[in-house]
Amino acid sequence: MSVPPAGPGHRTDAAHDRPADLTHRQRQVLAALRRLYERHGYAPTLRELADEVGVSSPSTILSHVRVLERRGAIERRPGRPRTARLTDA
Repeated sequence: MSVPPAGPGHRTDAAHDRPADLTHRQRQVLAALRRLYERHGYAPTLRELADEVGVSSPSTILSHVRVLERRGAIERRPGRPRTARLTDA
């Protein structure tokens, strides 16, 4: 099962927004998101992401998820759980 892209409208304009420019931990979170989505067929919770990455705090994962969102690597629907989607950026 492949992870659906977020669709048109994701940011790919600025060089600093490319996923290649992410930190090691941000790439780990992105890879964990992809693995969990492929494994279960839906986006993981912050706790599931934290467990997969080996981080004890979901709030730490939330900060990484927010950066990934700002950089255009993922999209989320605010206030809704399990809505993170990978972009094709």
